[in-house]
Parts: sequence; structure tokens; C-alpha cells
Amino acid sequence: MDVMESEAWLSSPRTLVNSIFQSHRLNSDRDWEKEITAEFGGLISANRHNIPWLTCDSKTGSLVRHYVMVQDILDQEFYTKQYVARSKDNELLHGTGKYADILDTKQGYDVDWEDNSSIKRDTRLVYYCVPVPGRNFWTRPTISMETSRDESRDSKGMSRDNRKRSNVVEVPCGKKRGVESDEMDTTGDDEVKKAKNEGDVENTERGNDASPFQGLNMVLPTDSGVCCIPLIYCEDTSPFKINDIIEITGILERLELDACEMDDEESARFPPSSIVPRVHCLDVRLREHINPLLSSDPVNFQQNEVAELLENVLQIRCELLEVLKKCLSGDPVAAEYILLHLLSHVYGRQDEVVTLGKFAVNLTKCPPKETKFVECLSTLFSSICEKSFVYPLTITNFNVSTMLPKKDYSANRLRSGLLQIPKGMQIILDETVLEPGQLKPNGIENLKSLGNLISWQKLAYDFGFNYNIEFECDAKVLILGEGKSLLPSDVTVPLKAMEDSVDYEDVMRDLQNNQEMLDRFRKYLTVLRMIRYDQVSEEIQKKIEEDFVAERKANPKDVTGETLHRSLVIARLYGLSRGHIKLEIEDWNSAKTLERDRISRISSS
Repeated sequence: MDVMESEAWLSSPRTLVNSIFQSHRLNSDRDWEKEITAEFGGLISANRHNIPWLTCDSKTGSLVRHYVMVQDILDQEFYTKQYVARSKDNELLHGTGKYADILDTKQGYDVDWEDNSSIKRDTRLVYYCVPVPGRNFWTRPTISMETSRDESRDSKGMSRDNRKRSNVVEVPCGKKRGVESDEMDTTGDDEVKKAKNEGDVENTERGNDASPFQGLNMVLPTDSGVCCIPLIYCEDTSPFKINDIIEITGILERLELDACEMDDEESARFPPSSIVPRVHCLDVRLREHINPLLSSDPVNFQQNEVAELLENVLQIRCELLEVLKKCLSGDPVAAEYILLHLLSHVYGRQDEVVTLGKFAVNLTKCPPKETKFVECLSTLFSSICEKSFVYPLTITNFNVSTMLPKKDYSANRLRSGLLQIPKGMQIILDETVLEPGQLKPNGIENLKSLGNLISWQKLAYDFGFNYNIEFECDAKVLILGEGKSLLPSDVTVPLKAMEDSVDYEDVMRDLQNNQEMLDRFRKYLTVLRMIRYDQVSEEIQKKIEEDFVAERKANPKDVTGETLHRSLVIARLYGLSRGHIKLEIEDWNSAKTLERDRISRISSS
């Protein structure tokens, strides 16, 4: 395919769709739908990196791609797959409405909708998708959605994406506004105003009918990007679930309609397609990661990316531990536990009760908020984790936040909550800002929701009428505070400062100046989280049982089944951090040593 042809299928993909359809009409032996799928499948696979990302400036009718999270599954809709239009001179025009919202008929041609022999209809799946919640700057496309590569750098040469983003929310296809903007202060709710003035996380759009964000359903107040409605053509009636991350590639449909031009029912449900465009998907893929440094192809990932990482895994592990120690006041034990926390993920569930692999950490004795300790740690996480989010645990936040998604039956859609998050999200709960106060009923419910997320990795979405539906989660939760949290955790780790004073701003600057090292950390965390891990051998099982029996005899009150489960999780994560794909004796012994050090700190504090 030459350059001109390449540009044509990218800028006007429907031309190729219609060409294949017309050739099918003249040759009934050819399946035009399968041929379209095969033709675009090959083009997309071979030229994926040349397909432009969906932005506010993308042109309708062009081919675009986009990483999104499934926020809601909508009702299927009927469309006209084939039709015949007739002119006044009885000339016939055959066409297809697949991959289109509006039929492409010439002027002077009319479709006879009563002629069932010439009209073929079918259904397509409809989803509502939002930008991946908590997606960090380094995973985003090189060219931002609103600026060119040159414009994305300030006068000092620093990428705008590397500067603090937490107080900025994006207005769809327009300018940005800060959370503290007076323009957004149209609500009369004192609690919401207080949260906004304190810089707390709850986006005021959740209580503001006049907000330009109303109806977009973005999950986190710091999220930005283009929401969209993908239309998927496939025989599987439910290929994707709520909260799945998918990469869509398809034909953009953006009609320049005002909300007043839409019918009342549609206007109540969604903003116009000029703001939330529709994408007729030619290729849709479930994505286990959004790390741009690694292959998205599962076969290539397992064969090449894993092998490359394992060659240098111990060196990268040492480097990451050193950086963690700097962020943790030089504490080597806390650094080990945070490393294991970063690698943790849910890998199984037993009897709907036990969740295997979760590893929530409560880091206590943290420095006060004035030291920039939390900001330093969150900067590190946002620089090496694909998705992360900091939630300040203030009384105001608890009382005004909407944690759980809720079904809105008047609009027939699911309204998002702060905890509607994709698999692999890193959450930092900041208790260093917690002050005395009274929780209202909504605050108590939010506290329960966080506890359920940590303990069970499940959340019950509110579908009204005393009917909730449980959704499984896989979130890493780190709690930072002075004392032991009211929220549950898998381990409590008291921070033991090894350095008298730490300039956390210097640590953050040093961190951002070593991009090659950050790239190594980014690959390390993604690869080891997705690596295939073998079952425990009989020999190791026997050793573990012997150790557990001996410890139980020596200390029957403190050594329980929960102790064994926790030690097994730590041993597994410790082995993973060293690149081991199965549990080894040294991993088990190291896990026991780590636990002894941690428990001795708790006993002596």
C-alpha cells in the first residue's frame, strides 16, 4: 500500500468500507462483512502506531484510536445494515449503514422503508466509556490532546505533564479550569464549597447541575480526555465488562448538534456527540496494561518482554529499593514492604470469601503534611505506576464524596463514583490531613465502602430499590498516617526514620531528572505484575507446613491461619520482586525475616 492509499483509509475509512460492500453486491460469493473485518484488521495491526489518537480536534469520518474504561453498558441499538435507495428515474443505489449513524444516500434518492425485501437490519452493542481513571502522564500519547509537541513544554523546557496536575480538570473540547475556580462555584452546598476551597478531591460537578462536566461521568476529578460511545459489531452479546480497559479503533462520528436539537430522552442521557462522540469500532481489544514502553501483544509480551526484564531484574530491584528508601526517610524495611505492595495484585478468589494476592499496607508514624512526605511518595507512584490516585482522608471529603456508582433510572445510565476504578489502580489514602470532626451518614457509608474495597476487593454498586450488584476489584491501597488507621489493612508498618531530616523536594527533583531509571521501574512493575507464576511445589509446601507447626507450638496465641496466609503472600511477592516465577525456599525465609522485623517494631512502639 502506497502513502496515498494509507492516508485514504485513515482519513476516509468509509470509502474503503463502501468499496468492499459494492464489490460484494456484484459478487454474491463474497462475504462483505468478513472481508471488511479482515481488511481493516490487517491494516490496523500493521499500522497501529500511525493511527491518530482521539482528541477534541479529531475530524468526523476519520479513523481514530483511544484507550478507555467501560463506565456503563447501554442498550443495544438497531441499525440499517443494507438498504436500496431509488431515484425519480428508478435508478437504484445500494448501500450499507454499517459503521455509520447516517445513511450515505445521494441527493434525489429516497429509501423505501416499507420494502422489507431491500432493507436488512441488525443490532450493535453500545457502551459508554471514559478516559482511563487515574491514568498517569507518562502513559499518555506523546502529543497531548490540546497542544502540539513543542507547545507542551514551558519556558524552562519542563514537560507540562511532569508538573503538578492534581488541581486541574478538563472542560470538554475547551479550556481547563481549576477545582478552585470561582466559575464552578454555582452550588449552594456549604460542604461542597468547603471541600473545593480546601483543595479536596471531590469534583463539584457531582452536586452542580450547571457544571459543564454534568453528564460526562468521569470517575476522578483529576481525569481529563475525551469520553466516547463505542459501537461494537460482533456476535458476542457481552464481550466486555464494566471497568474493563479497552483499546478501540474505529470511525469517528461527531455531529455538530446542540443539546436543544436532540430529543428530550437522548438529551437527558448524554451530552451531544460534538462533546461525547460515537466511534464505530473496527477493532476492539481488552488491555491488561497501558504501559507504552511494552508490547500490547500478549504473545510478544510473554516471549520477549519478560525475558528481557528478567536479565536485569536484580539490578532494577536494588535501584528501586534505594529510591523508595530516600522517599521513606532511609527506612529499608518500609522500602521492602512498599515494593511488595507495588507488585501486588489479586490473582484468585476462594469460596467467594478469601481474596488471594491483595496486600494493603498501613504505613504509620509518617512525617506531618508540612514535610511534603506524602507528595514525594505520590510523585514517585505517579511516575512509575500506570494508574494512581491520592485521596485526602478529611472529614469533609468523607461527607461530600460519591464513592459508589449509582443507577440513575430517569436517564437509564450508571452515574460514576470515585471507586469505579479499573484493575491495577494504585490508591494512596492520606490520613496525615485528618482532623477531628463528625461523619454524616454519607461519610459513614463511604468509610464502609473503602473498608470493603480493602478487605474483600469487592464493591456493591447502588441500583436502587434496596438492590445492589457486587463488582470485583483489584486495587492496591496504601494508607499513610501518624497512627494505626481505622481502615483495615493486610500489614501495619511503622516507619522508622534512619535520617534526621529529609528534603523531599530534592528527592522529587532528583527523581524526575533520571528518565532512563524511571523507564526501567515502569517496565519492572508492569512485567512482574503480569508474569505467569507457577504453583508451589510439594517440597516447598512441606517446608512451609513444618515451619508453621513449629511457630504455632512456640506461640499459639499470635500464630494463626491468617499469619500463614500473610506470610505466603509476602513470600510470593518477594520472589516476584527478584524475578522468580515459582516460590523458592529463600523467598519463604526472607518473608519470615521481614515479618519478624516488622512485628518487633510494632511490639516496641
